[in-house]
This record gives sequence, structure tokens and C-alpha cells, in this order.
Amino acid sequence: MLQGKKAYICSPLSAPDPEGVQHNMELAKYYLMQMKRLYHCRTFASHAHLPLMLDDRIPEERETAMQIGALMLDLCEVLIICGSCISEGMRREIQTAFEKGKDVYWYDSKMKPGELMKVENWRSIDDEVQIYT
Repeated sequence: MLQGKKAYICSPLSAPDPEGVQHNMELAKYYLMQMKRLYHCRTFASHAHLPLMLDDRIPEERETAMQIGALMLDLCEVLIICGSCISEGMRREIQTAFEKGKDVYWYDSKMKPGELMKVENWRSIDDEVQIYT
């Protein structure tokens, strides 16, 4: 299904404290490797490494990181949502993927834990989760 495709990993970075951000970075790295291992795709996730250089709490640096993520998303054919929570940054990435006609999948949604599920439209996501900022 995804073999050989470039996949952008969409997972939360935002957290109430630096430890939470670090935890979310580690989760992004885990998802990078998990999707590569399970679905044999090339994976990209700017938020797995950029927070080491750019501070998400500083608006200019957050926007720079979001722009880098958008460039990475442009390289990819597929976006994979990972986890069961959608952050504001993820919402932007998901909507961009739909607008650009990219395939969108969801790994580990509440509806299908531990599985990859094709998402046909934003409404199916919006109905399942609450977006947090």
C-alpha cells in the first residue's frame, strides 16, 4: 500500500512543559521508524528533530518550524496521522494535505487502534477527536 512512497508523519509536538515536548519528539521518532518498518515507506517528521534548534514557544521560531514542515510535506505523497489527539499544528498539516490531494492515513486512531486507516475527508477526523492548542 505505501511501499516506496514518501510519508509525512503527523503527530503532536505541543505540550505543557519541556518534558512533554521531549516526550512528543521521541514519539515522533518512534512513529518514523514504526511506519518505515510496517509499511516500507520513506518517512519524514520535522518535529522529531527541529525542536532541538527552534523553540516552539517563540512565535517566529514556531512559524519557521511550521514552514519547514510544510516543505517536507510537499515532498511527500502521503500524510500519516499518528495517535489519537490532533494539535492545532497537526490540523494545519492535515488540511494542507487534503487541499493538495495527498493520501491521508491514520495510524492508531480511536476507531482502529494499532491499524492504518485511510481517511477520505476532514469530517471523519473532526468527528472523532477534539483539536487542542
